[in-house]
Amino acid sequence: MTGATGHAVRSGAARVFFILCAFLTLVQINRLGGGVIANALIEQRGISPAEIGAVIGIMSLAAAFVQIPMGVLFDRYGARLTTSALSLIAVGGMVLFAISETATGLIGGRILLGVGHAGAVTTVYLIVLGWVRPDRVATVSARLIAFSGATSGLLATAPLAIMLQQAGFTVTFLLLAAAILLMTILIFLWGRDHPPGVARPERPHESIGQAFSAILTMLRDRDIRGTLVMASCFAAPFATVGGLWAGPYLREVHGLGQTEAGYALLVMVLAQNAGTLGFGPLDRLFNSRKRVILGSCVLMVLLLGFMAVIPRPPLWLAVMLLVAFGFVSPFFVVLAAHCRGFVPSHLAGRAITAMSLVGVGTIFLSQWITGLIVDHAGGGSDGAYRLVFASVAGLIVVAALFYSRVRDIPPSVPSTAS
Repeated sequence: MTGATGHAVRSGAARVFFILCAFLTLVQINRLGGGVIANALIEQRGISPAEIGAVIGIMSLAAAFVQIPMGVLFDRYGARLTTSALSLIAVGGMVLFAISETATGLIGGRILLGVGHAGAVTTVYLIVLGWVRPDRVATVSARLIAFSGATSGLLATAPLAIMLQQAGFTVTFLLLAAAILLMTILIFLWGRDHPPGVARPERPHESIGQAFSAILTMLRDRDIRGTLVMASCFAAPFATVGGLWAGPYLREVHGLGQTEAGYALLVMVLAQNAGTLGFGPLDRLFNSRKRVILGSCVLMVLLLGFMAVIPRPPLWLAVMLLVAFGFVSPFFVVLAAHCRGFVPSHLAGRAITAMSLVGVGTIFLSQWITGLIVDHAGGGSDGAYRLVFASVAGLIVVAALFYSRVRDIPPSVPSTAS
């Protein structure tokens, strides 16, 4: 590659990655702003708490249902075209969400949002996969996901609340819909699955039936099944502990107010995004993906184990353990790279979306089951939350045992020239 060609590729990659990062940042405001949006729905739409649970939660459920067909679309048409088309559905859903006055309309809008943006993170990963060397995919995708996650996490708190108060519910979400529409157009115009001059990998001609039957063939591979089992823990542990129970735990066990608990949760979210950034280069540093993921599991289990066995720890220790847990939990980019290594290029989209299906589905199950545990173990008592921490640690142990039998795929082979 000549100097001029290399510069052109780097310049093109920077433009594509910037657009992807901005797109993912805007998309995740809807995912991460649930608490702020819920307050606005109560104040400005008069939605009941029971209806709010359906409105906020339905987006994740809709996203889970479309993962497998979306994987077929990714493999057939590429990430750029698939994301551009599906995002138009999400923009329509956001407009419906913005103008709806009833729970039915709000739920319909969130369903369309879930369907249209179900593959946003997968899009980033697949496009990075086409632009950088295989051994740098985890590093680059981790940077993009971490930066967009941290930025959207900040935007989805105080700035979103201020915007909702000052401009109102309808105007706020119409403006967000317009911004996402703009980024969708830019993805269609300038987003590329591969650098200019690089041909798209040869893909076999498949009927729709063959495309879906290929998924069943893929699942017969023991290594892929093991990575899919491990996928149950790339999001569910943090979503259950940090996204659901850490706030109530800090308020009910340690007596923090809503604001103080919110600050602690914000630090957890920032730690998770810092962890995502940190995980990116680890597979190259240790030349192993399996050891990095199992190391993350060991650390998560140890931290949750301390939370489970120590009765009512000091506040400083509880917060420190929760923040450390957030930092060591986000191994998605490394697991995605490992899973991708077991399939040919024309199945990459289906492999990653199958991981997402397991991960999103486990979030729902983990949150539901731990809710039952809290309810049957004395409500918001210290003992109830300790059982939650223990159950999440148990989930990680079981998944790690299955995953431990999967063969490793190092990012680089020592005999290969760099």
